[in-house]
Amino acid sequence: RCCSAPPIGQRVFPAMAPKKKVLAAKAAPAIPAKEELEAAAEPEKRKAEEEPTEEAPKKVAKTEVAKTEVKEEEKAGTPETEKDATVDKRPPMKEAIGFSPQDTTLNVIPMAGGVLMALTEGGMQYLVAGARSNVGMKAGRYMFEVRIVEALNPAEASNSTLRSRVAAPRQLLKVGFSTAGSPLVLGDSEESHVCFDAESNFCPGRKKKQGCAQKFTRDQVVGVLLNLDPSSPNVNTLSLFRDGERISEPQPIPESLHGKTLFPHVSFRNISVQVTFGAQPTRALPFKCRGLGGAAQADVVATKKVEPKGGKCEVVVPVAFPDEGTFDWLDAFLAKNPDYVELSDRKILEWAASSGVMKGPKVAGSQASNDKPMFNFGLPALDDFSVQRVLQNVTSVIPRNYVVMEVKSNLIQAERQEVLKRFSPAHFKRVAHVVMGEPNDEFKKMQLEKLLQEKQEKAMMKWKAKQAEMKRKKEMDERQKALAEMKKKADETRKKVADEAKKKAQAALKKVQSETRKAEAKKKAEEAGEEYVEVEDAEEEPKEEEDVKVEVKEEEEKKNDEMEVDEEEGPPVVELTEEEKNMWFRPPAAGISGDLAASVLNLSFGKFSIPESSEGFDDIRFEWQGAEASRAYVHKWVVERKRTSRIEELEPGEWFVKKNQEWMKLFADWQAKHRTFKNSPAQKAKELAAKKRKDAGEEDVADEDAVDDSELQNVVDVNDTGKGEPLYKDFTIEDWALLQLRYELHLLQIAFKKDVADPERAGVHDTHLAFYYTKYFKKTLSPKAFAVSDNTELTTLVKDAIGWGADEKVLTSLLEDDAEPSVCLKMSEEHRRERQRRIDAGDETARLKFLPAAISQPNKVVTKPASAGPVSAGIRPAGAWSGGGGGGWKQSW
Repeated sequence: RCCSAPPIGQRVFPAMAPKKKVLAAKAAPAIPAKEELEAAAEPEKRKAEEEPTEEAPKKVAKTEVAKTEVKEEEKAGTPETEKDATVDKRPPMKEAIGFSPQDTTLNVIPMAGGVLMALTEGGMQYLVAGARSNVGMKAGRYMFEVRIVEALNPAEASNSTLRSRVAAPRQLLKVGFSTAGSPLVLGDSEESHVCFDAESNFCPGRKKKQGCAQKFTRDQVVGVLLNLDPSSPNVNTLSLFRDGERISEPQPIPESLHGKTLFPHVSFRNISVQVTFGAQPTRALPFKCRGLGGAAQADVVATKKVEPKGGKCEVVVPVAFPDEGTFDWLDAFLAKNPDYVELSDRKILEWAASSGVMKGPKVAGSQASNDKPMFNFGLPALDDFSVQRVLQNVTSVIPRNYVVMEVKSNLIQAERQEVLKRFSPAHFKRVAHVVMGEPNDEFKKMQLEKLLQEKQEKAMMKWKAKQAEMKRKKEMDERQKALAEMKKKADETRKKVADEAKKKAQAALKKVQSETRKAEAKKKAEEAGEEYVEVEDAEEEPKEEEDVKVEVKEEEEKKNDEMEVDEEEGPPVVELTEEEKNMWFRPPAAGISGDLAASVLNLSFGKFSIPESSEGFDDIRFEWQGAEASRAYVHKWVVERKRTSRIEELEPGEWFVKKNQEWMKLFADWQAKHRTFKNSPAQKAKELAAKKRKDAGEEDVADEDAVDDSELQNVVDVNDTGKGEPLYKDFTIEDWALLQLRYELHLLQIAFKKDVADPERAGVHDTHLAFYYTKYFKKTLSPKAFAVSDNTELTTLVKDAIGWGADEKVLTSLLEDDAEPSVCLKMSEEHRRERQRRIDAGDETARLKFLPAAISQPNKVVTKPASAGPVSAGIRPAGAWSGGGGGGWKQSW
C-alpha cells in the first residue's frame, strides 16, 4: 500500500460530544425517587441542627449532589425499551455467514478474521467499497458488529480546484441493511437500503437525517441492531450502539422494507473494517441480545451459493453491432444472471456517481459514446483510466463471472484475443455470445415496450410544458384584469371627485353672480327713489347627466368567460406507428450519443468479424441467428458500411500524385496559351471586325478555320487546329471550370479505387464527395460556385463524362481509365458549342454564370505519396477491458 494509517490515538472521524447522557451498559443500582431522598435527608437535617454550625454546609452539599444526580438521570431520556432476549429452543442457523464475491464491489479484498480491505491505488481511493452478507433476516431481533481497524490517507491532487471535486468525507463508513440484489453502495437505492453513517446521520434510502446518532471512529465497536419482532414496541426499527452503549434511538426503517429479507451491509472508503457475525456481541448491550450468528434457522434466509459450472467461472464476451440492441441485450442478460459482473466504462461512471464524485462540464467536440463515455471528473487518477488498469489486473485473479463489455474491441479478432489472454483457461471458461441479425420475439417485444415508454415520456413532458404555459398565461391574464379593474376604479374615483369640485365651483359662482345682481338692482332702485323689492332667482333645475358607463370591453370579456368551455386536455396516450412496430432496434434518442463515435466506427468497422473457436474461446453461443447467418449478416453490414462511410486516414497514392502534377502543369499551359492567343494582334483584329459587323446588323461570317463538329473528336493537337488556333480559343471561365471538373472527378474515382484496393468499396459515395475531393486535391468543391445546389446537379453539368451508380450512389466515370485530359477538353468544347447554339436560338437557360471559386487553386500541393498497398480501417487504442493497445494499459500488479 502506498498509504499509511494515522498514528495511534488519532481520530479519523472527529467525535461529537453526546447531546445527552446515555444508558449504562451494565445494570446499575436502582436510583431512589426524589421523595425518598428528601425523607432520607430529613434526619440528617435534624442532626445538623443539633451539631455545630460549621458542619451544616457539608451535609447540605451531599443532599445537593444527590438532587443533581437525579436531574442528570432525567436528562438521559426514556429508559431502554428493548427487552432481554429469551432462550430460543428452535434449531439454530446452519449456514456460515460471510461475503460472497458477487455481493461485493470489485475493490473489496476479504481477509482473515472478517476483515474487509479496499483498494486505494489508481483512482480507487475515490470509489466507495460495498459488501453485503450472504445471510439475511426475515424475522426476529439480531445484530452484527463493525470496527474500523485501519484508516488510510491516499495521496490527492495538489490542485485545490481538483480537490473540490473529491467526495467528502475522505474516510467513509456506512453500516446497515439492504435487500438482495440491490446496489452495493449503501445510499444508492431509494427503496432497498437503510443505514447509519459515521457522521451521526441516519439514512433511509437516499435521504439523510442528521443528528439521529452519535459519531463513531477507529477502534470503537459499533453494533447495528435490526428489530423485526412484531411483539416488540420497536418492531421495524434500526438502532446503533458504540462499545455497548446506545448512541441512537430506534429509527423506523422505510415501509418499503417491511416484510422483506434484509441483509447486513457495509460501505466504506479509505478504511479497513472488521465485520463480526458472532452468536453473542463482543460488547455487552444494556439488554441481552443475540448476534446474527446465533439466529434461529426460521428467522434467516441464506442466498444460494452459485457454483461455477465445471468448476470454472465464465467470462462472457458479447459480440454485437453498435446501435443494434447491444446494451439492451446486456441489461436483459444481467437481469437474468445477477451473479455476473459487468466490466465496462459505463459501470465505472455509475460507480463514481454512487460514490459522490462529481463530473465536470461537457467538453465541446468530444467523441464520447456508450462504449467509451467521457471521464471528465477533473481528477487525474480517474481521467487517465487508472481505474481500468487496476481492475484489469484484479479481475484476472479473482474468480467471478464477468461480462467484458467492449463494443468495438469485441468485434475485432486481435482485440478479442487480448481479452482471452488475461483470463486463464485453467480458472475461467471463455464464452462468446454473438448477438446480431434479426432478434427473437422476446427481444423485439422488449424493444417495442421501451420505445413506447420513451415516446410516452416525451409526450408527457410536452403536455406538462403546455399545461404549465397555459397556467402561466391564465395567471398573467388574471393579473392584467385585476390591474385593469383597479385602474378603472381609480379613474372613476378621480372623475367623481372632479365632478363634485366642479359643481361646488359652479354653485359658488352662481351665488356671487346673484348677490352682485341684487346689489346693482338695489342701488338703481335707491337712485330712482323706488322701493327695492328683492326677487329671488329662479332655480335652474339641474340637468341630470346620464352616467353612461361604457363597459363594452368588460361585457365582452364576461360574455367570453361565460361562453368559454374550460376543457383541459387530459394526459396524452401515445401509440406506435406501423413503421415503429416493424423496427428491430430502438434508435438512439436525440442528443444522446450512440454506441460508437462516428470516427471510431469508420476507423475500425473494416475489421469486424464474428469469433471463431481458433481464437481460444471455449464456447461460442449464437443468440439470435446461427453461425452462417451471422457471418452473412456481418459481411452485408460491413459492405453497406463501406459504401456509405469515409476513410479518415486515406491519403493519395503515388499514381495520383504523379497524374495530378502532370494535370496541373498541362492545365496551366493551356490557360497560358489561351491568353497568348487572345492577346495576339491577328485575333484582336478578327474580334474587332466581328464586333463591327454585329453593330451594323450584318450577318456573322462563319469562321472558316474552325473545326467542324463532326471532326472535333479527331483533332490531334488541341493547341493548333490550323493556322495556330487552339481548340479552346473561345473558352470562358465556365468552360475552364467544366474542363477541370470533368477530369478531376474522373481522376478522383480512379485514384480512390487504387488507393483503397478494396473491391467491396465501389467508389466515392455521394455524401463524401467533398471530403475526398479536398483530401486529394487540397481544395474545396462547392456546388454553389457552379450555381447548383447539390452533387447530383453538379455532375449533371458534366454528364457526358461523370455520373452516379444507380444502386450504390457512388461516383462513376464514363471515360476509359487511361483517358487523356485532351478528351475532356474536346468534350468541353463540344458542350460549349451546343450551349452557344441554344443561346443564339434565344434559350437563355443555357447560359452559365459561375463564381470565380469554380476554378479553385489547391491550398497545398501533395509532393509525398502515401505508401502503396491497401488501406486498412486502423485500430484505435484498445479499451481497458480488451487489454490491447491503449498506450500502456497493461500494468503489473
